[in-house]
Formats: sequence, C-alpha cells, structure tokens
Amino acid sequence: MTELYGLKIFSQILYQVGNLNSNIMNKTITKALIEHHDEMRNLVKEIKKDPSRFIFLKKNLDIHHELEEDLLLSKLHVSNEIKDESLESQEEHFVLNILLLDLADFPKDNPRWMVKFKVFEEILDHHLSEEEDDLFPDAEKLLAKEEQTELGAQFMELKERRLLYALETKPVRELEKPKKPE
Repeated sequence: MTELYGLKIFSQILYQVGNLNSNIMNKTITKALIEHHDEMRNLVKEIKKDPSRFIFLKKNLDIHHELEEDLLLSKLHVSNEIKDESLESQEEHFVLNILLLDLADFPKDNPRWMVKFKVFEEILDHHLSEEEDDLFPDAEKLLAKEEQTELGAQFMELKERRLLYALETKPVRELEKPKKPE
C-alpha cells in the first residue's frame, strides 16, 4: 500500500514538471522564478485544505531557494545598485527555511500547525511580492537579456531534474500513509 501511495506522489511531481521542456529555452530567469512563485502560491492554497501536501511546498521551496541564490542572487550581490536588495532576499530565504523546518517537525494534527502555517504564508507572500515588485525589475535592468534567458533555461532544467528526484533522494515521514489502528 505504501508503494502505491509513493507512486501516486511521484506521478504528481511528474505532472508538476511535465511540460517544462518545451518552455525551457524561452524564459528569462525572472519569468521562470515568478512562474515557480505562482506554483508555490497554489500549493499554499492546497495545503490549507490538505496539510499532507506540505511536503510538496517544502521540496519546491528548498529547490527554489538554492537555485535562485546560486543562479541569480550571486550575480546581483556584486552590484552596488542592487546588492542590499539581493542580500535581503537571501536573508528572507533563511527565515523561511527555519519556518519550514519548524512546520515539518510540528504535528500536523495539532491545531497550532495551521496557525503556524498561516504565519508562514504571510511571510512567504511578503517575500514573493517583494522579489517580484522590487528585486526582479532591477535584475532585468542590470543583466543582459541573453544572460537572463540562459539563467532561465538553467533554472528550469535544474528545477525539473531536482523535483523529479527530491522525494526519492530525501525521504520524508509525511509520505508514508498513516497505518490504521487495529
């Protein structure tokens, strides 16, 4: 039974990343990141109805933060005009990661879990909006269009690959179907 549940989860990830290949070459890094932001906003809505979906958001954010920092923020840190904004974004990733770890370890059947999740949602929403409204437009002015497109292709490909293997290489307790008491 656990194997079937695992296959269902894996097929959901495949669906999530299924149509990326056709779009990889045409997106700038900021457009690709914004699309991923929207995917995460949708996951937040799903989690409010079904907290067991949290693992998908956690895996997406883990991958998103690492790739955004490596591909985009590292290039922005060297520019005096945008350095503070990019460092602030990276510090917000750190705060979000702490909250993700707390949520992952806290029992989802405890009423406080959803309260904690709503606080996390507020901080996440602030972070995503700030990047989209302030950081990304500045990054688009700073980086050449060709570089933005190359970084977008890298992000899309690495995100697709890492999401495909995230659950297989990083097993998580939440993926196991709860056993019914006998």
